[in-house]
Amino acid sequence: MRKNWRLARWALALTALGFTACDNPTRPTDAAATQTAFDRKDGDDDEDRNRSTIPFDDAEVFFEFNTTANDLGLQVFLDAEGWKRLSVSDPRRREIVGITAEGNLAELGITELRFESAEPSPAEVLAMFRPGVYEFRGRTVEGDNLLSRAMLSHSFLTPPTFSPANGQAVNRNSTVVTWNAPGAARVEVIIEQPDFGDVFDVIVPGSVTSLNVPPQFLRPGTEYKIEILAIGPNGNRTIAESTFVTM
Repeated sequence: MRKNWRLARWALALTALGFTACDNPTRPTDAAATQTAFDRKDGDDDEDRNRSTIPFDDAEVFFEFNTTANDLGLQVFLDAEGWKRLSVSDPRRREIVGITAEGNLAELGITELRFESAEPSPAEVLAMFRPGVYEFRGRTVEGDNLLSRAMLSHSFLTPPTFSPANGQAVNRNSTVVTWNAPGAARVEVIIEQPDFGDVFDVIVPGSVTSLNVPPQFLRPGTEYKIEILAIGPNGNRTIAESTFVTM
């Protein structure tokens, strides 16, 4: 599974709470209890908590399923201007992530954040993270409340098929990647050369089925890893990966 987000890394304390696969219904008091705990951790006074509530600029939760390696990870991405506290809760209103900025970072604030869970078997991950609405809560440096919700689904697209693959030899001056990804809203093409740290990463609409690889990117006589990600309308990614070699 792809790990390199190529984003700035922050020194943050990230706490993951326990998970169970039970199907207990959400109690009316759970949401209030979560918010009370959030306020208690933050330490802001009543005046701060009574300020306006605004949505995150972006709040996403989805799975990335690598069908070649047969691994699955939960991923979260969010963006907002200058936040200092974050809490993400599952459909049972149980907090799964809590982040607090400290010191100078709490005064400056954080914007983007992206992370991925560890990847045991797909069945284990799906049992831990049930489908439904996940709630994102935050607090900005100015004291405003942040609130957004995102849907997590257990539905996945079929693995994409593509060429070149299986160690196929290509002409670096005329390499074209073609694929079939039924139902994809978007398709991501990633070509990597780990020994040199070279990465070519492009996202295109789902209606696109081919892409010319710039010859400036490819080295002669070199093996490359290629990944095609079919991104579903629900945000889940289904990956197939292989290799090709330049002549």
